[in-house]
Amino acid sequence: MTVEEILHAHDLKNTGCRKYILGELLKSEVAMSENELKESYPDLFDRVTLYRTLKTLEDRGIIHRIVLNDNTVKYALNRHHHEDDNFHSHFHCEKCDEVLCLDGVTHFDAELPKGFVSREVFVVVEGLCADCVKK
Repeated sequence: MTVEEILHAHDLKNTGCRKYILGELLKSEVAMSENELKESYPDLFDRVTLYRTLKTLEDRGIIHRIVLNDNTVKYALNRHHHEDDNFHSHFHCEKCDEVLCLDGVTHFDAELPKGFVSREVFVVVEGLCADCVKK
């Protein structure tokens, strides 16, 4: 899908900031932080516009956030899972800092207290990617 098709499918206006963020995420195979997103054009959008746009895209289910152990937040397109999935896992390379959405099912069983209901589960697997292992 193109940026315009994604925005149209989610009934969103075709703004410059939305187009830019989605364009960057479409080009990338890995999740990106706010700094990585604006790296090419650091002064293109003010901070408030960037945050509001990320929040809108997340609320509409176009992107999702990944919070790493050091509280760094990265964003990725919702290419690899469906909105009705309540489980999504990622791989974070501790050396190069890349974050990938994992395909397939990662098994996770949590015994919740009586009456509790899980809504979502996010798992981040920490380790080294294949390229960093070779180095």
